[in-house]
Amino acid sequence: MITKLLTTALISTSLLTGTAAKAQETRPVFEEANLRFERYFFEGTDQGAYITEDTKGKNIPEENGLDQIELKKYDEVTLVGTNSYDFWKIKVDGQIYYIDQDDLTTSKKEIEALKKEEAEEEKKKQEEAEAAKWSGPVLSASAGVNQGPSGRETYYNLPMEGVVSIMRSMGNNDPYWVREDGAKMLGDYVMVAAHLDIRPRGTIVDTSLGKGIVCDTGGFAAGNPTQLDIATAW
Repeated sequence: MITKLLTTALISTSLLTGTAAKAQETRPVFEEANLRFERYFFEGTDQGAYITEDTKGKNIPEENGLDQIELKKYDEVTLVGTNSYDFWKIKVDGQIYYIDQDDLTTSKKEIEALKKEEAEEEKKKQEEAEAAKWSGPVLSASAGVNQGPSGRETYYNLPMEGVVSIMRSMGNNDPYWVREDGAKMLGDYVMVAAHLDIRPRGTIVDTSLGKGIVCDTGGFAAGNPTQLDIATAW
């Protein structure tokens, strides 16, 4: 009788141990499924939003979802659901899609800033392309004098602190730096001296070294009012 009771107890313990172990094994699977399920719950909202990068709207809020619609940068959509996960719920032409929240913003100021930045980059590229079109001679330390796209060019090498200070007082806060070829720069522009009655400070001019900005003047202006004296480290 005692032997039978001990055998029954051992079998019961084995069954309980096996059940507990099985529960332990299935718990991570359950938790993973639960977390995945939570992705489908959203806090409702209804506000205008903007696409910040070209992206695609999916049919479910998961990375492996099927692409349903192409969305272009700056497209306007309606944000209708948010949560703490990667994909948010949007509406486009009455249809529901899910996109990565990193590709979305509700800030119109952010979009305006992005557009401004792109416009400035495009302007810079155009200016660089225009400068590259100059096929004539280029001012250099050895040449000393050059006939550039805007006329006679010379160069000078003097401390620029005072010149930069004047430009700052006029509202120009572009960084001062020296380009690899020795041209002294204010932002994206080569610093030049010119006749200020003809080309006031801040005027953008073409030079053989690229787009220039008038920052200074000199005694040369009296004798040759169209001449440009380019600031360099030569």
